[in-house]
Amino acid sequence: MTVYSFELRFTAPSGEAVIDALYEAGWDDATVSLDPAAGGPGVAAFDREAAGAVEAVASAIAQGRSAGVEVTGVSEDLVTLAEIADRTGRTFATADHWAVGRRGPGDFPEPKVRRPRVSLWSWAEVATWLHRNRLAEVSSMEVELAEVCEIADSLIRARRLQQRLPEKDRERLRHAVA
Repeated sequence: MTVYSFELRFTAPSGEAVIDALYEAGWDDATVSLDPAAGGPGVAAFDREAAGAVEAVASAIAQGRSAGVEVTGVSEDLVTLAEIADRTGRTFATADHWAVGRRGPGDFPEPKVRRPRVSLWSWAEVATWLHRNRLAEVSSMEVELAEVCEIADSLIRARRLQQRLPEKDRERLRHAVA
């Protein structure tokens, strides 16, 4: 078994019982940040032992839902060049050189959010690129977890966003996308 470290964002009802319910549901391997008296948004940082990243993340989501919280997201996927440098133990200049193609084999992932000062990249895409090109100590387990977190977060966001549409439009859109 491998230990997977990730975060879930959630919204919880108010009341002290929610913390106990999360623990009893299986979040005994998480550090929960939430004001139980007020309820509302919270974050749970997991160190979950599992056979794979999908099992680790999916089980945490299911347990949170069974305890009565709404899971709103999974570990933040968007990173700056400074965060890429920090996660890889390299300098900012090295990460910048990778991004503009002055170092490495080229074909660095495109930013997901291009900004004049600080663009944002998908950590899952960057981790995959780094691992494939052996440019930093990024294990296959880290790549797997980053990809699963990105996918899980996208699915959660899509599920929440589609609630804005009338049911007939949701169904039509689901059919078109499937």
